[in-house]
Amino acid sequence: MISLSLKKIAIMTNGKLYGIDLFIDTIVIDTKKIVPDCLFIALIGKRFDAHIFIKDAIKKGCAAIITQKNIKFSNISYILVENTFIALGQIASCIRKITNAKILAITGSCGKTSVKEMTASILSKNGNTISTIDNLNNNIGVPMTLLRLTKQHHYAVIELGANQPGEIAYSSNICKPEIILINNIYHAHLKGFKSLLGVSKAKSEIFSGIKPNGTVIINLDSHHLSQWEKNIQNKNILYFSIKKKKNSNFFSSNIHTNIHGTSFTMHTPLGKINISLPFLGYQSISNALAASALSFSLHISLEKIKIGLLKTPILSGRLELIQLDKYKILINDTYNANVSSMIAAIKVLEKMPGYKILVTGDMAELGDKSVLYHKMIGNTANLSKIDEIFSIGSVSYEITKLFNNGTHFLDRKTLINHLKEIFLEKNKISILVKGSRNTKMEKIVEFLIKEYQKNADITS
Repeated sequence: MISLSLKKIAIMTNGKLYGIDLFIDTIVIDTKKIVPDCLFIALIGKRFDAHIFIKDAIKKGCAAIITQKNIKFSNISYILVENTFIALGQIASCIRKITNAKILAITGSCGKTSVKEMTASILSKNGNTISTIDNLNNNIGVPMTLLRLTKQHHYAVIELGANQPGEIAYSSNICKPEIILINNIYHAHLKGFKSLLGVSKAKSEIFSGIKPNGTVIINLDSHHLSQWEKNIQNKNILYFSIKKKKNSNFFSSNIHTNIHGTSFTMHTPLGKINISLPFLGYQSISNALAASALSFSLHISLEKIKIGLLKTPILSGRLELIQLDKYKILINDTYNANVSSMIAAIKVLEKMPGYKILVTGDMAELGDKSVLYHKMIGNTANLSKIDEIFSIGSVSYEITKLFNNGTHFLDRKTLINHLKEIFLEKNKISILVKGSRNTKMEKIVEFLIKEYQKNADITS
């Protein structure tokens, strides 16, 4: 973080400073992360009020507080503001203006984090780069990411997520990005956005913060360009698509996929280059093209793009292949689930060797059409080469009900016991486990790994 005085922070936040002036190098919103001499901001959320932790923050060594309530501690400096949440955004916005780093903002229904990781991997080969940690992409996570910026950083890759309209507009206007991407538009978070058009409108809020003469990366495989035409006037635009289309600046050919990853030839405005990815699935190509276009707009060479893509780390729980032995494959895709990512997972699984089982939990936040979308997945699975589907949850039975060889389970223990028998019985098997975060499907992955290891120890 760029060092700031409390006086300057008070001006940034329209607050009033009580106590002595100090220079602050670290800002914290979680008392578990308090470090000596930091500034603690007491946020208020729907389910919490961090003002009750101020005493604890002081005990742990914070040097100052930002509060929207009068506090009775005379031995510590504090800034009284009208709203601590807004104050956090104001500080982040000011730091963004001080730094010379180029800001890239990424949103979309699927693949945001993968594109962010790929882009950060590429840009780190060219200069000091920060990016959103994990999925801290909301209206608190985005400011906290910006606070990490220093004058030594060249790039920041910021992921913008949302569950409700207005959230991306807020984040985008704090970031003021030079380059933006809407990776795609699919059925996700419909509880908050109501419809696919609602999703499209919410994601398009990213345009509100882009700098004049900024660059927009457009996915021609996502069918909402007509909704955004007014937003992209007078902007630099780069288009990408998996297959060549009329306006594609980036597209792929010679695609090859296997259990070790994906390879293809990438076509760019500067020629073509062969790309290898350590990721499963066709959708990883689209993500790689998006990351390449983002990086290309910053004049990163094709060779650095190639190396950065190859070196991108595989994220746990995102089509993470766990090869237990030569003939038993477990794919951990438990990070989250929506309609698009579920279809992508089915396509990955049907290309795996041996007996193929999809283990699925519910897809959350799909609103009043949740049953319909689960039925859609069941019909999609019927057209695939999957052998069996096991489901658990309140809506996922709609998937197995429509699938030719599907079984729904009322509890995780029964499902696991049945799955364990098949897993150990089949000589060659591939299992993909997927569900939304609240279904905790990762517990099934953890159990299968332990059971395999236990069985291997017994037979060795």
